[in-house]
Amino acid sequence: MKQKIEIYEVGPRDGFQNLKEYIPQDEKLRIIDGIIRSGVRHIQITSFVSPKAIPQLRDSKEIAATCMEKYTDVDFLALVPNLYGASVAWETGIKKVSYVVSLSESHNKANINRTHEESLAELKKIREAFPGMHICLDLATAFGCPFEGKAPVEAAVAFVEPYIKLVEEIDLCDTIGVANPHQVRRTIQAMQKA
Repeated sequence: MKQKIEIYEVGPRDGFQNLKEYIPQDEKLRIIDGIIRSGVRHIQITSFVSPKAIPQLRDSKEIAATCMEKYTDVDFLALVPNLYGASVAWETGIKKVSYVVSLSESHNKANINRTHEESLAELKKIREAFPGMHICLDLATAFGCPFEGKAPVEAAVAFVEPYIKLVEEIDLCDTIGVANPHQVRRTIQAMQKA
């Protein structure tokens, strides 16, 4: 059986946002060019968030617009935390977004300052406003949380149930790097079965 692996690069978003110093826009675009030249065709290039929250991504509109115009054969996506972010993504031409929610309520509150109920309500607003948008749910802390520890498989399966009709796909994120192969297999199998 022939298998194909699709690589989704998130460095231009996740990597840049974690740096203490701002990387100039030209340098960011040079790095993205290099990623594309390496053959990667799925890239999360930015996040549409408040510059006050993440000043390193204050040029997200310009980065997205430049990339969308220059590379029509690359699948660009952006992380959006809310309806405003989804609106900006749509305006720049990005029609595929990641919407992050943490399985752990403690992490969800610390990461995006929302309860689980508020996160679900915000996603419903995005889906209603942009029915043609491809939304991927990034389920953070799917395998473990720095505050609440390991996550039971059953908790992840139950948690995504109300999201299924709102999204096109779900990413299980090992946010803090604690997953093991057995746990990943069990979680994916349980998700597929459910």
